[in-house]
Amino acid sequence: MTRNGIGAAISTLAIAVVINASVCWAVFHWVWARNAGAAALLVYMLVELRQTSPGGRKMLVAATLAALAAITFLPNPESVLIKGMAEASFVVGLFTSLGMLRDSAQSSPLIRRCGEQMVRQRPGRRYAALALGSHLISLVLNFGVLPLLGVMIAKGNTLKAASGDEIVKGIRKRRMMTAILRGFAMMTVWSPLAVSFAVTQQVMPQLPWWQLLPLQWLLSLILMLLGWVMDRIDFPPHTRRLPPHRHKTDFRPIVKLISLVSAVVVSAVAIAALLDVRLVIGAMIVVPPAAVAWLMVQQSGPPLTRALTTTLLFTRRLTVSLPGFRYEVAMLGGAMFLGTVVAAFVSPEDTARVIALIPLPPILIMILLAWSVMVAAQFGISQFVSVTLVGSALGTLAGTGIHPLVLASGLMGAWGLSVCSTPVGAAVLTVARLSEVPIKVVSKDWNRRFVMAGAALLAVWMLVLSLIL
Repeated sequence: MTRNGIGAAISTLAIAVVINASVCWAVFHWVWARNAGAAALLVYMLVELRQTSPGGRKMLVAATLAALAAITFLPNPESVLIKGMAEASFVVGLFTSLGMLRDSAQSSPLIRRCGEQMVRQRPGRRYAALALGSHLISLVLNFGVLPLLGVMIAKGNTLKAASGDEIVKGIRKRRMMTAILRGFAMMTVWSPLAVSFAVTQQVMPQLPWWQLLPLQWLLSLILMLLGWVMDRIDFPPHTRRLPPHRHKTDFRPIVKLISLVSAVVVSAVAIAALLDVRLVIGAMIVVPPAAVAWLMVQQSGPPLTRALTTTLLFTRRLTVSLPGFRYEVAMLGGAMFLGTVVAAFVSPEDTARVIALIPLPPILIMILLAWSVMVAAQFGISQFVSVTLVGSALGTLAGTGIHPLVLASGLMGAWGLSVCSTPVGAAVLTVARLSEVPIKVVSKDWNRRFVMAGAALLAVWMLVLSLIL
């Protein structure tokens, strides 16, 4: 085995330990599991440090400086550092375990058939079909939905299909690419399988998921409806240059995908209720075996042959995908550790007192904090970092008179909107590359008005929530 192969095997094994140790710590509160997960995470970062991107290394440097500050200035730094590593290993374990579903989804014919049905819709409902379809597929494929549907769009949106009209081709490209980007982004607003949900619950653990989940689902639906309305305003039906083509939609693959996603989510909810743990822990337990089962369904032959093939294929894919998560692990783990240490320096009670001194209504401050996530993303500051810092520092918000659900909902909504607009985000970069346009075209020309309208709508949403709760 080559040196790279040994490193990949060590990294894969380390993440496997992180996942299993995080589950044991969350369910059984075994101290040794917490320590094992933290140690395995450090091993992973050391092995992958050289190949981690500059952004990931900067985050690890910031986390290291925070650890040194804690050792120097805090009276009891050991407990803070242990807590920080436990939080970091848990969120990394969650992210990587959910990523296993993506490995199985990428090779699934079901996903490809769903994508084909969405791309082939007539103009009047193509945006809605692609946005909803991207939203649905991203629940299992996550970020992978963008290259999947994006490539389909690029291949299908030819000059011949547009009857030789370059303007029609350009309009179709913008509308379809915008639809899949917004559909994916709004998934991060509510999905219990998204890292945004996990990070928010991790930094604000007192939030009941059964209250947060329906609120966020409704918010994502409202924002997706806003996107559809703005698409209709930008491209009203009477401006069509070509008659719509006729295509009979086959709903069978879409229904199958909805059933699959529902089964995963319902199973996660059932496990969470049975073990009396957070929903994200239920998802962490359910997703890996669901990914294996999905991959096994894709194989052919006798049951024993299929089981052996699935085991080998799944293991081989993990040795590629888990080391490949090095940037996300550095950003997620580093941001969670950094936020935990910062929260030890600034207690939620002190933060509440400071907010009380600001000559603005508390709800307006909460709205500004949510907007700050979107502003920070424009300058390359990851949502992982901003949401972790804001959520950790504000804690329960008991001293401000604002229900924690208001801030949590605002932060997750801002996270989703910023995905569409940050010029340094992976989603915008991918859509720009597939569309063969500059990054600023996607982030500003295509999505600026939607994001600004969404930010205003988010403020109204938070205000209404504060009055209700």
